Amino acid sequence: MYRFILICCVFVFTSCGLFTSKPSETQPLPITINPIEILRSDIDEVLQDSLFTTASIGIKVVSVETGEVIHFKNAHKLHHPASTTKLFTAATALAKLGPDYQFETSLYTDIPTGAKVVGDVYLKGKGDPVLQTEDLLKFADNLANWGITSIQGNIVVDETYLDSVREGPGWMWDDRPLHISALSIRGIQPDEKSGSRAIACGNYLRTACKEKGINMVGLVVTGTVPTGINLAATHLSPPLSDIIKQMNKPSDNWIAELLFKTVGAEVMGEPGTWGKGREAITKFLGEIMDETPAHRFVDGSGLSRYNLLSAELLTNLLVYMYHNFELVPEFMASLPIAGVDGTLKNRMQGMYAEKILRAKTGTLSGVSALAGYTKTADGEVLAFGILISHYVGSAAKAREIQDKIGNILTQFGRNTTLTIIE
Repeated sequence: MYRFILICCVFVFTSCGLFTSKPSETQPLPITINPIEILRSDIDEVLQDSLFTTASIGIKVVSVETGEVIHFKNAHKLHHPASTTKLFTAATALAKLGPDYQFETSLYTDIPTGAKVVGDVYLKGKGDPVLQTEDLLKFADNLANWGITSIQGNIVVDETYLDSVREGPGWMWDDRPLHISALSIRGIQPDEKSGSRAIACGNYLRTACKEKGINMVGLVVTGTVPTGINLAATHLSPPLSDIIKQMNKPSDNWIAELLFKTVGAEVMGEPGTWGKGREAITKFLGEIMDETPAHRFVDGSGLSRYNLLSAELLTNLLVYMYHNFELVPEFMASLPIAGVDGTLKNRMQGMYAEKILRAKTGTLSGVSALAGYTKTADGEVLAFGILISHYVGSAAKAREIQDKIGNILTQFGRNTTLTIIE
């Protein structure tokens, strides 16, 4: 009887649907977003800034180990590079001259060392961009220590290692003039009468000799060191590896232009000129790249508005230098470090990029650039070039955008994925 009643109840309840199992709902499918896509989206969001209503941008980011393009936008468009030009000056100089290259400044006399009285004294410069007044004082000390009591002739300054063109092509008239010369010291202004830095250096040496008790009969004149004359003393600069650090960290135009012309002289033959410097860089780029992106270099510092290059070319150079074992330590060491030194000392402080990102800055009116390297959260090295131009007003906004992008790259990690449940 109980079994009959139970069966009846089950039949009734089942008919009413009370014991029927609930149909299973469709489970949501997870959507996994590639971290590269997240990074690209983050950068694209930064590029929505109102600055780009009128301004232009070229950007490219590359993984240096694999060559994978992480992000790009207008990567082939040409921009004024400003001081990121110095990356090409430094790279070419390191490759063609070598990290140990030293600039020479030499003193010659027309009578062998040991004589008490000499005729003409020759001072020859070879483009040393870090020559100091102390170095000329040492020449005066040398002459005095050799027992020379009188210089009957002239001090002849020889600046023929470089040409006599003092200002670079396309420089703005209101830029501070450099008056580039093969024999020059930044702290000594050009001679008032001649406008020559070489003459000014000769005058300084002449005064120093007089203070050492040496009788000076002649004047300071320009000329050329004769063949077969006696080499009395030579001053050698610090190695090139140190000099490019002094150039890139503070973005020193003086060093860049003397180095640019020197590369021209050493690679293409004396005298060094801006044209030969350009040819040397073009030759170097042709050697390291199968197909060199469109570009134009006319100086070594980036002061000229005639310079043009793309984010593509910047990253190509950076990737090449990273893989050049002999040169990358010196090249990398010359770059400013975010939040630490050089032109990046006050940028990216408190960000992930601080103390990690290394890059060369560039600034002209309406132009801001940043190009270099950073290491991601999982240790991957990225090379990047960011060129922003054609804006009005301060570069602060452009730099803020570059810093945000640099920080995004430094935070990036391939091991982080975002899963969305829909």
